Amino acid sequence: MFFIFADKEQISRVFINLLTNAIQSIPEERQGKVSVLLDLTPKTVIIKVIDNGKGIPDELLEKLFVPNFTTKTSGMGLGLAITKNIVENSGGTIRFETKYGVGTTFIVEFPQEGKM
Repeated sequence: MFFIFADKEQISRVFINLLTNAIQSIPEERQGKVSVLLDLTPKTVIIKVIDNGKGIPDELLEKLFVPNFTTKTSGMGLGLAITKNIVENSGGTIRFETKYGVGTTFIVEFPQEGKM
């Protein structure tokens, strides 16, 4: 069992957003796959959201967490900015790895309660 110190509603919002983005990134012609992996270290909880979607082009990488930036036809571009804010306000970090045309992995890491 593990514990992190965070607001459950806010953390739910983080993962709903990451999963929604992962699903939306998968082209219709591709058989989509979204995985969530949990890894525990002695001091941290690491959650990975992995998709086989379009991936993120190099020219967009630095803008990904910027408020009001979006590649979608609808939406306000706040999802990942809010997600990053929630994670960091909960003592965690968020980063991503991507390969254009292959997919993206978002990695969220939190200290275990009383550790790190």
